[in-house]
Amino acid sequence: MKIKSSAFTDGTEIPQKHGKNVENISVPLSWENIPEGTKSLAISMLDKLSETRIITHWLVYNIPVEVHSIEEGLSGRNLMPQGSKELKSYQGPLPPTGTHTYEFTLFALNTTQLDIPMKASLTTFLQIVSENMLLSTKISGTFKQIKNKN
Repeated sequence: MKIKSSAFTDGTEIPQKHGKNVENISVPLSWENIPEGTKSLAISMLDKLSETRIITHWLVYNIPVEVHSIEEGLSGRNLMPQGSKELKSYQGPLPPTGTHTYEFTLFALNTTQLDIPMKASLTTFLQIVSENMLLSTKISGTFKQIKNKN
């Protein structure tokens, strides 16, 4: 199973337009080689500052298995693939200092529907996803906030 983005390659810089203080539009993602038995998919976008401090930037679940991509800019606009749910709409990178790494994880799940309360925490999301996970894969991108020259 593999996840990729047409906006950046694994380990490279996420374009500025995807940053929270720029256009804040969700990155395009696509995937392939989903394992047999997958009934739905989920995605997380996290900034892992440390083992105990993680900033959640995007959580999507109940993505139908027939869907193979999410186009740029769909998050938060009721344009996500039919049936999918956003526990947290896309919030672009906004590192407080320096360059941060943002990790996008695709989860292949053994159920068509996850029952996640709409105000659930990241911990709850990850626990429910892990209980139903067949396989996961990741891609990461870096982002450095560019200061305005005003």
